[in-house]
Amino acid sequence: MKLNDAVTSIALALDAIRASGNVPELQVSGYYNGNPTPPSIDVYPADPFEFGTAFGVGNTRAYFVVRARVSMADSQAGSVLLLRLLDTEDPASVENALAGIDATVDNTGGVSGFRRYSEDLAETLLGCEWRVGMFL
Repeated sequence: MKLNDAVTSIALALDAIRASGNVPELQVSGYYNGNPTPPSIDVYPADPFEFGTAFGVGNTRAYFVVRARVSMADSQAGSVLLLRLLDTEDPASVENALAGIDATVDNTGGVSGFRRYSEDLAETLLGCEWRVGMFL
């Protein structure tokens, strides 16, 4: 699988959360989104990005960051939404959406707690991240 195909499949799996009506206002980007309209999920290569799984080129497991961000204008509503995305018992679960495409969350430190993001100087956002691996 090519890297762009992997990113596209992750984004489509996550967009199903929006399309199903669980989070209808969710913006999903298959690439780094420096100017999100929250609530937003973006996907980009993790660091470290790739691990060899066998000898030779092309036998790798690639890792991506799936990052969800919400506005802090209503911090309670934003926190509730992030908890829904983190909760594997909720229909808006990021992990469950990704399980259908064989993208797995790293079992050692693969899910972050809440973090503040201030890369957009107009607004500080609250979010969380998943470290997701796929065999390519």
